[in-house]
Amino acid sequence: MKIIHPRNYQTINQSINKMLLVVLLPLLLVSTAGTVSTVNGSSEDSVSCYDRGVVDGEDHPFNQNTFDRCGDDYYEGFLKGCISVEGNDSDSCESATDA
Repeated sequence: MKIIHPRNYQTINQSINKMLLVVLLPLLLVSTAGTVSTVNGSSEDSVSCYDRGVVDGEDHPFNQNTFDRCGDDYYEGFLKGCISVEGNDSDSCESATDA
């Protein structure tokens, strides 16, 4: 019968942990990436016009098509989102809505 030294147990344990990390980490990343959703002017109807405007104002240009469908709700949301960005003011955000 062969005797395994305790240091060998530690090495085997570390190898197993690394192997599990290599196998399970990509699975975890793929499963969580599939649940992240984004909202912008072209998102589904379940998102309010105001919320679409806020998100577009924060990180997207003014969407004339969404404004045509939603009107003032989208416009007000866009202004709120745009003004929330550091360095933007109401004048610059108003001018971003000009067609």
